[in-house]
Amino acid sequence: MENKINRMKELLAIMKKEELAYYLNDDPIVSDREWDSQFDELAALEKETGIIYASSPTQKVGGGILPSLPKVIHSKPMLSAAKTKSTEDIDKFAGKGPGDCMVSWKLDGLTLVIRYANGNLERVITRGDGNIGEDVTHNCASILGIPQHIPCMGDVEVRGECVVSWAGFDEVNKHVDEPYAHPRGLAAGSVRLLNQRESAPRELQFVAFELVQPFLSTVENSYAFLAEQGFSVVPHLLTKTPGQVIDDKLFDVKTFPLPADGLIVEYNDKVFGKSLGATGHHENCRIAFKWEDATHKTKFLGVRIRPTRSGILSLTALFTPVMIDGSKVQKATLHNVDIFRKLQLGVGDELEVYKANMIIPAVAKNNTKSGTYKLPDTCPCCGGKTVVEQRGETNYLVCTNPRCSAKRVRQFEHFCARTYMEVPNMAGATLEALVDEGFIKTFADIYHLDRYKDQIIALDGFGKRSYEKIQEGVEVSRDAAFSSFLAAFGAPLIGRHIGKLLEKQFGTLDALLQAVDNGFDFASLEGMGPKKAANLVAWLKDPESRQEVLDVAKEVRFKAAPKAAATNNPFNGKTVVATGSLQHFTRDGINKKLEELGAKAGSSVSKKTDYVIAGPGAGSKLAKAQSLGVPVLTEQEFLDMIGGI
Repeated sequence: MENKINRMKELLAIMKKEELAYYLNDDPIVSDREWDSQFDELAALEKETGIIYASSPTQKVGGGILPSLPKVIHSKPMLSAAKTKSTEDIDKFAGKGPGDCMVSWKLDGLTLVIRYANGNLERVITRGDGNIGEDVTHNCASILGIPQHIPCMGDVEVRGECVVSWAGFDEVNKHVDEPYAHPRGLAAGSVRLLNQRESAPRELQFVAFELVQPFLSTVENSYAFLAEQGFSVVPHLLTKTPGQVIDDKLFDVKTFPLPADGLIVEYNDKVFGKSLGATGHHENCRIAFKWEDATHKTKFLGVRIRPTRSGILSLTALFTPVMIDGSKVQKATLHNVDIFRKLQLGVGDELEVYKANMIIPAVAKNNTKSGTYKLPDTCPCCGGKTVVEQRGETNYLVCTNPRCSAKRVRQFEHFCARTYMEVPNMAGATLEALVDEGFIKTFADIYHLDRYKDQIIALDGFGKRSYEKIQEGVEVSRDAAFSSFLAAFGAPLIGRHIGKLLEKQFGTLDALLQAVDNGFDFASLEGMGPKKAANLVAWLKDPESRQEVLDVAKEVRFKAAPKAAATNNPFNGKTVVATGSLQHFTRDGINKKLEELGAKAGSSVSKKTDYVIAGPGAGSKLAKAQSLGVPVLTEQEFLDMIGGI
């Protein structure tokens, strides 16, 4: 008995740390599979011993409150659902009800509660610890699918999931220093950003799955009501045989565009469901079905280590190829050092691998646990020293060399990107090859690839035409805006907005460097702030960084600074959002035009938006503008108002 109690205490301590990482820091340190295993073991021990601790995750839903966001008490506890991986359990559950069951996706993002009064949005709240959530209303304009106004004039409370599609997740990961491991972390971290401007580009969307108020008699009627109010409702199916629906794979997670970690089956009769009550952990009106993750045995070969622009070394387990669900799998991310240590890996160890939720390759367990594999103490790319560094609750392997060549690949990609120095045909594998061969070691080297013409042409996959295209792109980039030039180096917090601010204030690089040397108070500039000011000064006072900037400056011709914004037009001082396909402008082109007019080019529609310019294919932004009563212009109407291009 004593051993069982001690094991329960051990599990509680372990799971508490895991809860903090998952719910508070949005950075899981264990897989869902491992968490479920711990949960099931703890539940079995509780049943066997008859002892249940108040802090047990079987009795509550985990979570935490970030102190920087206002706290809000939920109208009713936000509980989880009982779980099963058996369709027999699903059929038993259905058989206890008076009629049909509703089957829907169990979406994998951040659960939100939205409250309305008199038809107007009042609050958006996170789950938090299940009883108290965080007020994130300031970010609602960044989330597609949250109406500002609804037809119903009574009190309305909606629960749903804020998610990022798999496509959106992949796109965001192309542009961040530290790629997200899963869309769940991206959604949760984005919603809880304090700055709405930072969350706006994150491809967030809200999908409703429960109507709390008003109370309607069936789930079917609740979903119809939610659709009438303008919400996207979770895909669902009403059936008498939910087990058969699951067996027939009518819900196919492999083709579903949003992240999901199972299905929800609930009684359509909400009056009956409510009569069943709840435990401290879940409501008895519904049950979650999670797919059985079939594991496949393989042999561990090693760890692939790849630097990121932030210095973190990503860890990917490599193993002998296995076929899973018709595709060959031979690697799986380890996310961080904590997971690596827990697996106790060694070359030749027998691993069991699977596809988490039938999509993401993952290591389930190590059957051998030899623990002989050691992470390198030097970076495999530059030879610089590596250290294990704790960030929040999580440990990462970090390359300490700021000049690491592979880390620099990410910096060079940033430099060459379309919104910075805009060097066409210079990204991904092309850049990696040029860096690996030693042709590019600094930013300025990009402008001297002619030194290696013959070697580049001889590289596999290149050739004369590839070299010529690279050179053409390099020449195009020599004509650069000063603002884009400043933002291209990837100095912390020095992006395009700050670049434009500095361009407007100083105009030239010489004037900016002189201001740095003379101790100018950059924090006094509107929109700068002390942290960005300190980063700017530290960057341009560092001898190596300054020399890099000066070396590239010798290679480019700075375009004339934009003309002062015209004030005698109807858009001066207004916030304008462009959406859809425009005939006379690219997306960057219309935004630049708006800035020339003294307008702010917005990325999302809110009640603060003054105009929306809509072209063919305009979708949710146009719909939101119409629901808010924001004036909508065609491209031609916009041109007429400013007197042409």
